[in-house]
Amino acid sequence: MEQERLAALHEYRLRDTPPDAELQAVLRIAAEIAGVRSASLNLIDERRQYQLTALNQRPTDCDRDDSMCAVSFQSGAVTHVPDARLDARYRDNPWVTGRLGEIRFYAAAPLISPEGHALGTLCVSDTVPRELTATQQAQLGDLAGIVVAFFERRRQARLTAELAAAAQAKQQWTDTLLDTVDVAVIACDENYQVTLWNRTAREWHGRSGDPLRSDIAEQLGLYEPDGSTPIPDDELPLWVALRTGAVVTGREIMIRRPAGEPVHVRVNASPLRDADGRIVGAVLAQSDITADRTRRRLVEQARERLAAANAELERSNADLTNFAAAVGHDLIAPLAAVGGFLELLALDGYDVAAAGSARVAEMRDLIDDLLADALAARSGAAADRR
Repeated sequence: MEQERLAALHEYRLRDTPPDAELQAVLRIAAEIAGVRSASLNLIDERRQYQLTALNQRPTDCDRDDSMCAVSFQSGAVTHVPDARLDARYRDNPWVTGRLGEIRFYAAAPLISPEGHALGTLCVSDTVPRELTATQQAQLGDLAGIVVAFFERRRQARLTAELAAAAQAKQQWTDTLLDTVDVAVIACDENYQVTLWNRTAREWHGRSGDPLRSDIAEQLGLYEPDGSTPIPDDELPLWVALRTGAVVTGREIMIRRPAGEPVHVRVNASPLRDADGRIVGAVLAQSDITADRTRRRLVEQARERLAAANAELERSNADLTNFAAAVGHDLIAPLAAVGGFLELLALDGYDVAAAGSARVAEMRDLIDDLLADALAARSGAAADRR
Protein backbone atom coordinates (compact mmCIF):
# COMPACT_ATOMS: atom_id res chain seq x y z
CA MET A 1 0.00 0.00 0.00
CA GLU A 2 2.82 2.41 0.86
CA GLN A 3 4.50 1.63 -2.47
CA GLU A 4 1.32 2.56 -4.30
CA ARG A 5 1.06 5.81 -2.32
CA LEU A 6 4.64 6.72 -3.13
CA ALA A 7 4.09 5.88 -6.80
CA ALA A 8 1.06 8.19 -6.84
CA LEU A 9 3.07 10.97 -5.16
CA HIS A 10 5.95 10.68 -7.61
CA GLU A 11 3.55 10.54 -10.56
CA TYR A 12 2.59 14.16 -9.88
CA ARG A 13 6.27 15.22 -10.18
CA LEU A 14 5.55 18.09 -7.81
CA ARG A 15 9.15 18.62 -6.79
CA ASP A 16 10.09 19.13 -10.45
CA THR A 17 7.53 21.92 -10.89
CA PRO A 18 7.91 25.32 -9.19
CA PRO A 19 4.87 26.34 -7.11
CA ASP A 20 2.60 28.81 -8.85
CA ALA A 21 0.57 31.79 -7.70
CA GLU A 22 -2.58 29.69 -7.30
CA LEU A 23 -1.04 27.64 -4.50
CA GLN A 24 0.12 30.78 -2.70
CA ALA A 25 -3.43 32.10 -2.95
CA VAL A 26 -4.74 28.91 -1.34
CA LEU A 27 -2.27 29.31 1.53
CA ARG A 28 -3.39 32.90 2.10
CA ILE A 29 -7.02 31.79 2.27
CA ALA A 30 -6.12 28.95 4.65
CA ALA A 31 -4.27 31.35 6.94
CA GLU A 32 -7.21 33.74 6.83
CA ILE A 33 -9.65 30.99 7.77
CA ALA A 34 -7.50 29.88 10.72
CA GLY A 35 -6.59 33.41 11.77
CA VAL A 36 -2.83 32.70 11.59
CA ARG A 37 0.15 33.98 9.62
CA SER A 38 1.83 30.68 8.73
CA ALA A 39 0.64 28.02 6.30
CA SER A 40 2.39 25.45 4.13
CA LEU A 41 1.90 22.61 1.68
CA ASN A 42 3.83 19.53 2.83
CA LEU A 43 4.60 16.45 0.76
CA ILE A 44 5.70 13.30 2.56
CA ASP A 45 7.74 10.58 0.86
CA GLU A 46 9.40 7.50 2.31
CA ARG A 47 12.08 9.44 4.21
CA ARG A 48 11.39 13.17 4.17
CA GLN A 49 8.80 15.88 4.56
CA TYR A 50 9.19 18.37 1.75
CA GLN A 51 7.52 21.77 1.92
CA LEU A 52 6.33 22.50 -1.60
CA THR A 53 5.52 26.11 -0.70
CA ALA A 54 5.02 28.12 2.51
CA LEU A 55 3.41 31.41 3.57
CA ASN A 56 5.38 33.96 5.61
CA GLN A 57 8.16 31.48 6.29
CA ARG A 58 11.02 29.86 4.48
CA PRO A 59 10.14 26.38 3.20
CA THR A 60 11.96 23.86 5.36
CA ASP A 61 12.45 20.15 4.80
CA CYS A 62 12.88 17.65 7.61
CA ASP A 63 13.13 13.94 8.29
CA ARG A 64 9.82 12.12 8.15
CA ASP A 65 10.35 11.02 11.77
CA ASP A 66 10.46 14.70 12.80
CA SER A 67 7.38 15.70 10.82
CA MET A 68 4.20 16.65 12.69
CA CYS A 69 2.17 16.04 9.51
CA ALA A 70 3.51 12.50 9.12
CA VAL A 71 1.84 11.47 12.41
CA SER A 72 -1.73 11.36 11.10
CA PHE A 73 -1.78 12.51 7.43
CA GLN A 74 -3.06 9.11 6.29
CA SER A 75 -6.04 9.17 8.62
CA GLY A 76 -8.17 10.84 5.95
CA ALA A 77 -9.47 13.51 8.40
CA VAL A 78 -8.44 17.03 9.38
CA THR A 79 -6.04 16.99 12.35
CA HIS A 80 -6.84 19.72 14.90
CA VAL A 81 -4.42 20.39 17.78
CA PRO A 82 -5.25 23.54 19.84
CA ASP A 83 -2.05 23.24 21.97
CA ALA A 84 0.63 20.81 20.86
CA ARG A 85 2.35 20.91 24.27
CA LEU A 86 -0.71 19.24 25.75
CA ASP A 87 -1.04 16.53 23.07
CA ALA A 88 0.90 13.33 23.72
CA ARG A 89 1.41 12.79 19.98
CA TYR A 90 3.25 16.07 19.50
CA ARG A 91 4.64 17.44 22.73
CA ASP A 92 8.06 15.83 22.15
CA ASN A 93 8.21 16.74 18.48
CA PRO A 94 11.20 18.99 17.53
CA TRP A 95 8.78 21.45 15.90
CA VAL A 96 7.22 21.90 19.35
CA THR A 97 10.20 21.58 21.68
CA GLY A 98 12.12 24.40 20.07
CA ARG A 99 14.73 22.37 18.18
CA LEU A 100 13.06 23.08 14.83
CA GLY A 101 10.24 25.39 15.93
CA GLU A 102 7.91 26.47 18.72
CA ILE A 103 4.53 25.48 17.34
CA ARG A 104 1.59 25.54 19.73
CA PHE A 105 -1.50 25.57 17.50
CA TYR A 106 -1.47 23.07 14.61
CA ALA A 107 -4.10 21.96 12.09
CA ALA A 108 -3.59 19.91 8.90
CA ALA A 109 -5.96 18.76 6.15
CA PRO A 110 -4.72 15.71 4.19
CA LEU A 111 -4.09 15.97 0.45
CA ILE A 112 -5.91 12.91 -0.89
CA SER A 113 -5.54 11.90 -4.55
CA PRO A 114 -8.59 10.77 -6.55
CA GLU A 115 -7.38 7.18 -6.04
CA GLY A 116 -7.38 7.68 -2.25
CA HIS A 117 -3.62 8.06 -1.68
CA ALA A 118 -2.42 10.57 0.96
CA LEU A 119 0.21 12.80 -0.60
CA GLY A 120 0.81 15.24 2.26
CA THR A 121 -1.04 18.04 4.03
CA LEU A 122 -2.30 21.59 3.87
CA CYS A 123 -1.02 22.83 7.22
CA VAL A 124 -1.65 25.97 9.34
CA SER A 125 0.13 26.72 12.61
CA ASP A 126 0.82 29.40 15.21
CA THR A 127 3.13 29.97 18.16
CA VAL A 128 0.18 30.47 20.50
CA PRO A 129 -2.68 28.10 21.31
CA ARG A 130 -5.74 28.45 19.12
CA GLU A 131 -8.90 26.49 18.37
CA LEU A 132 -10.88 26.12 15.14
CA THR A 133 -14.58 25.61 14.78
CA ALA A 134 -15.97 22.64 12.88
CA THR A 135 -16.79 24.99 10.01
CA GLN A 136 -13.22 26.25 9.84
CA GLN A 137 -11.89 22.69 9.83
CA ALA A 138 -14.27 21.77 7.04
CA GLN A 139 -13.11 24.81 5.05
CA LEU A 140 -9.49 23.67 5.41
CA GLY A 141 -10.55 20.28 4.06
CA ASP A 142 -12.20 21.97 1.07
CA LEU A 143 -9.03 23.94 0.36
CA ALA A 144 -7.02 20.72 0.49
CA GLY A 145 -9.33 19.31 -2.20
CA ILE A 146 -8.70 22.39 -4.33
CA VAL A 147 -4.95 21.89 -3.97
CA VAL A 148 -5.24 18.28 -5.17
CA ALA A 149 -7.35 19.54 -8.09
CA PHE A 150 -4.46 21.88 -8.96
CA PHE A 151 -2.10 18.91 -8.82
CA GLU A 152 -4.38 16.90 -11.07
CA ARG A 153 -4.72 19.72 -13.56
CA ARG A 154 -0.97 20.10 -13.71
CA ARG A 155 -0.50 16.34 -14.14
CA GLN A 156 -3.11 16.16 -16.88
CA ALA A 157 -1.51 19.11 -18.68
CA ARG A 158 1.86 17.37 -18.49
CA LEU A 159 0.44 14.07 -19.73
CA THR A 160 -1.36 15.86 -22.55
CA ALA A 161 1.85 17.61 -23.55
CA GLU A 162 3.75 14.32 -23.41
CA LEU A 163 1.10 12.58 -25.50
CA ALA A 164 1.14 15.43 -28.00
CA ALA A 165 4.93 15.26 -28.19
CA ALA A 166 4.79 11.49 -28.59
CA ALA A 167 2.12 11.80 -31.28
CA GLN A 168 4.19 14.42 -33.09
CA ALA A 169 7.29 12.25 -32.85
CA LYS A 170 5.32 9.26 -34.13
CA GLN A 171 3.91 11.34 -36.98
CA GLN A 172 7.38 12.57 -37.87
CA TRP A 173 8.65 9.00 -37.79
CA THR A 174 5.77 7.87 -39.99
CA ASP A 175 6.28 10.75 -42.42
CA THR A 176 10.01 10.00 -42.61
CA LEU A 177 9.36 6.32 -43.21
CA LEU A 178 6.77 6.99 -45.93
CA ASP A 179 9.05 9.53 -47.59
CA THR A 180 11.89 6.98 -47.60
CA VAL A 181 10.15 4.14 -49.43
CA ASP A 182 9.95 4.09 -53.22
CA VAL A 183 6.24 3.29 -53.14
CA ALA A 184 3.62 5.99 -53.67
CA VAL A 185 1.15 6.09 -50.76
CA ILE A 186 -2.02 8.18 -50.98
CA ALA A 187 -4.91 8.30 -48.51
CA CYS A 188 -8.15 10.24 -48.58
CA ASP A 189 -11.09 10.85 -46.28
CA GLU A 190 -14.71 9.98 -46.97
CA ASN A 191 -15.09 13.21 -48.98
CA TYR A 192 -12.21 12.15 -51.24
CA GLN A 193 -9.91 14.84 -49.87
CA VAL A 194 -6.25 13.83 -49.63
CA THR A 195 -5.02 13.23 -46.07
CA LEU A 196 -1.70 11.54 -46.90
CA TRP A 197 0.59 12.09 -49.86
CA ASN A 198 4.17 10.84 -49.54
CA ARG A 199 7.31 11.86 -51.40
CA THR A 200 7.04 9.27 -54.19
CA ALA A 201 3.41 10.20 -54.81
CA ARG A 202 4.39 13.86 -55.10
CA GLU A 203 7.18 13.01 -57.55
CA TRP A 204 4.99 10.81 -59.76
CA HIS A 205 1.90 13.01 -59.74
CA GLY A 206 3.65 16.38 -59.47
CA ARG A 207 1.42 17.59 -56.63
CA SER A 208 1.41 17.89 -52.85
CA GLY A 209 -2.06 16.80 -51.91
CA ASP A 210 -4.14 19.28 -53.88
CA PRO A 211 -7.90 18.75 -53.45
CA LEU A 212 -9.08 16.11 -55.90
CA ARG A 213 -11.37 17.34 -58.67
CA SER A 214 -14.10 15.44 -60.48
CA ASP A 215 -11.70 14.61 -63.35
CA ILE A 216 -9.30 12.66 -61.12
CA ALA A 217 -7.75 10.56 -63.87
CA GLU A 218 -6.81 13.64 -65.88
CA GLN A 219 -5.71 15.55 -62.80
CA LEU A 220 -3.32 12.79 -61.71
CA GLY A 221 -2.33 11.60 -65.20
CA LEU A 222 -3.77 8.08 -64.85
CA TYR A 223 -4.10 5.86 -67.91
CA GLU A 224 -4.56 2.23 -68.82
CA PRO A 225 -1.28 0.32 -69.38
CA ASP A 226 -1.40 1.22 -73.08
CA GLY A 227 -0.65 4.81 -72.06
CA SER A 228 -3.37 6.37 -74.17
CA THR A 229 -6.71 5.26 -72.68
CA PRO A 230 -7.81 7.36 -69.70
CA ILE A 231 -9.16 5.36 -66.77
CA PRO A 232 -12.78 6.22 -65.90
CA ASP A 233 -12.98 7.81 -62.46
CA ASP A 234 -15.37 5.15 -61.17
CA GLU A 235 -12.75 2.48 -62.03
CA LEU A 236 -9.89 4.15 -60.17
CA PRO A 237 -8.69 1.91 -57.31
CA LEU A 238 -9.00 4.63 -54.63
CA TRP A 239 -12.53 5.45 -55.75
CA VAL A 240 -13.56 1.77 -55.88
CA ALA A 241 -12.22 1.14 -52.36
CA LEU A 242 -13.93 4.25 -50.97
CA ARG A 243 -17.32 3.88 -52.65
CA THR A 244 -17.76 0.10 -52.70
CA GLY A 245 -15.61 -1.05 -49.79
CA ALA A 246 -13.84 -3.54 -52.07
CA VAL A 247 -10.14 -4.29 -51.78
CA VAL A 248 -8.33 -3.73 -55.09
CA THR A 249 -5.14 -5.70 -55.77
CA GLY A 250 -2.78 -5.82 -58.71
CA ARG A 251 -4.44 -3.13 -60.87
CA GLU A 252 -1.89 -1.97 -63.46
CA ILE A 253 -2.00 1.62 -64.65
CA MET A 254 0.36 4.09 -66.26
CA ILE A 255 1.11 7.51 -64.78
CA ARG A 256 2.03 10.29 -67.16
CA ARG A 257 4.23 12.45 -65.02
CA PRO A 258 4.36 16.22 -65.51
CA ALA A 259 8.12 15.84 -65.96
CA GLY A 260 10.02 12.71 -66.88
CA GLU A 261 9.16 9.41 -68.47
CA PRO A 262 5.83 7.71 -67.75
CA VAL A 263 5.71 5.24 -64.88
CA HIS A 264 3.92 1.91 -65.02
CA VAL A 265 2.63 0.97 -61.57
CA ARG A 266 0.79 -1.84 -59.85
CA VAL A 267 -1.89 -0.51 -57.47
CA ASN A 268 -3.41 -1.97 -54.31
CA ALA A 269 -6.20 -0.07 -52.55
CA SER A 270 -8.23 -0.68 -49.42
CA PRO A 271 -11.03 1.13 -47.54
CA LEU A 272 -10.41 2.64 -44.09
CA ARG A 273 -13.08 1.88 -41.49
CA ASP A 274 -13.86 3.24 -38.03
CA ALA A 275 -14.62 1.14 -34.95
CA ASP A 276 -18.20 0.65 -36.15
CA GLY A 277 -17.11 -0.59 -39.58
CA ARG A 278 -18.17 2.57 -41.40
CA ILE A 279 -15.96 3.58 -44.33
CA VAL A 280 -14.22 6.84 -43.41
CA GLY A 281 -11.58 6.91 -46.14
CA ALA A 282 -9.31 4.83 -48.35
CA VAL A 283 -5.61 4.28 -48.92
CA LEU A 284 -3.64 3.02 -51.89
CA ALA A 285 -0.08 2.02 -52.64
CA GLN A 286 1.52 2.27 -56.08
CA SER A 287 4.69 0.26 -56.83
CA ASP A 288 6.83 0.91 -59.89
CA ILE A 289 6.78 -2.01 -62.35
CA THR A 290 8.25 -0.11 -65.30
CA ALA A 291 11.40 -2.24 -65.25
CA ASP A 292 9.34 -5.44 -65.00
CA ARG A 293 7.25 -4.42 -67.99
CA THR A 294 10.43 -3.60 -69.93
CA ARG A 295 11.84 -7.03 -69.10
CA ARG A 296 8.59 -8.70 -70.13
CA ARG A 297 8.60 -6.77 -73.41
CA LEU A 298 12.20 -7.81 -74.11
CA VAL A 299 11.37 -11.44 -73.33
CA GLU A 300 8.39 -11.31 -75.71
CA GLN A 301 10.55 -9.75 -78.41
CA ALA A 302 13.17 -12.45 -77.88
CA ARG A 303 10.49 -15.13 -78.15
CA GLU A 304 9.19 -13.58 -81.38
CA ARG A 305 12.71 -13.46 -82.82
CA LEU A 306 13.30 -17.08 -81.77
CA ALA A 307 10.02 -18.17 -83.40
CA ALA A 308 11.01 -16.37 -86.57
CA ALA A 309 14.45 -17.99 -86.49
CA ASN A 310 12.89 -21.43 -85.98
CA ALA A 311 10.56 -20.85 -88.92
CA GLU A 312 13.51 -19.78 -91.06
CA LEU A 313 15.47 -22.83 -89.92
CA GLU A 314 12.60 -25.15 -90.83
CA ARG A 315 12.35 -23.53 -94.24
CA SER A 316 16.11 -23.90 -94.76
CA ASN A 317 16.03 -27.52 -93.64
CA ALA A 318 13.18 -28.23 -96.03
CA ASP A 319 15.07 -26.54 -98.87
CA LEU A 320 18.20 -28.52 -97.98
CA THR A 321 16.29 -31.80 -97.90
CA ASN A 322 14.63 -31.06 -101.21
CA PHE A 323 17.97 -30.05 -102.70
CA ALA A 324 19.68 -33.17 -101.41
CA ALA A 325 16.90 -35.37 -102.81
CA ALA A 326 17.08 -33.67 -106.19
CA VAL A 327 20.88 -33.86 -106.31
CA GLY A 328 20.78 -37.49 -105.19
CA HIS A 329 18.32 -38.35 -107.93
CA ASP A 330 20.34 -36.51 -110.54
CA LEU A 331 23.50 -38.38 -109.46
CA ILE A 332 21.99 -41.81 -108.89
CA ALA A 333 20.20 -42.03 -112.26
CA PRO A 334 23.40 -41.62 -114.40
CA LEU A 335 25.33 -43.83 -112.04
CA ALA A 336 22.71 -46.54 -112.39
CA ALA A 337 23.02 -46.41 -116.18
CA VAL A 338 26.81 -46.45 -116.07
CA GLY A 339 26.74 -49.27 -113.56
CA GLY A 340 24.49 -51.32 -115.84
CA PHE A 341 26.83 -50.93 -118.82
CA LEU A 342 29.86 -51.85 -116.69
CA GLU A 343 28.15 -54.94 -115.39
CA LEU A 344 27.46 -56.08 -119.01
CA LEU A 345 31.07 -55.49 -119.96
CA ALA A 346 32.24 -57.36 -116.90
CA LEU A 347 30.26 -60.39 -118.12
CA ASP A 348 32.38 -60.35 -121.29
CA GLY A 349 35.53 -60.63 -119.22
CA TYR A 350 36.63 -57.05 -118.99
CA ASP A 351 38.41 -56.74 -115.61
CA VAL A 352 38.44 -52.91 -115.80
CA ALA A 353 34.67 -52.91 -116.22
CA ALA A 354 34.27 -55.02 -113.07
CA ALA A 355 36.39 -52.60 -111.06
CA GLY A 356 34.40 -49.64 -112.42
CA SER A 357 31.12 -51.32 -111.51
CA ALA A 358 32.33 -51.73 -107.90
CA ARG A 359 33.35 -48.09 -107.82
CA VAL A 360 29.90 -47.04 -109.03
CA ALA A 361 28.31 -49.11 -106.26
CA GLU A 362 30.47 -47.34 -103.65
CA MET A 363 29.40 -43.93 -105.00
CA ARG A 364 25.71 -44.93 -104.79
CA ASP A 365 26.22 -46.02 -101.17
CA LEU A 366 27.90 -42.66 -100.40
CA ILE A 367 25.00 -40.71 -101.91
CA ASP A 368 22.50 -42.81 -99.91
CA ASP A 369 24.43 -42.06 -96.68
CA LEU A 370 24.42 -38.31 -97.41
CA LEU A 371 20.68 -38.34 -97.96
CA ALA A 372 20.14 -40.30 -94.72
CA ASP A 373 22.32 -37.83 -92.77
CA ALA A 374 20.35 -34.86 -94.13
CA LEU A 375 17.05 -36.45 -93.13
CA ALA A 376 18.40 -37.34 -89.65
CA ALA A 377 19.70 -33.80 -89.08
CA ARG A 378 16.32 -32.32 -90.02
CA SER A 379 14.46 -34.71 -87.69
CA GLY A 380 16.85 -33.89 -84.81
CA ALA A 381 16.45 -30.13 -85.21
CA ALA A 382 12.66 -30.50 -85.17
CA ALA A 383 12.86 -32.59 -81.98
CA ASP A 384 15.05 -29.95 -80.28
CA ARG A 385 12.51 -27.23 -81.07
CA ARG A 386 9.74 -29.32 -79.52
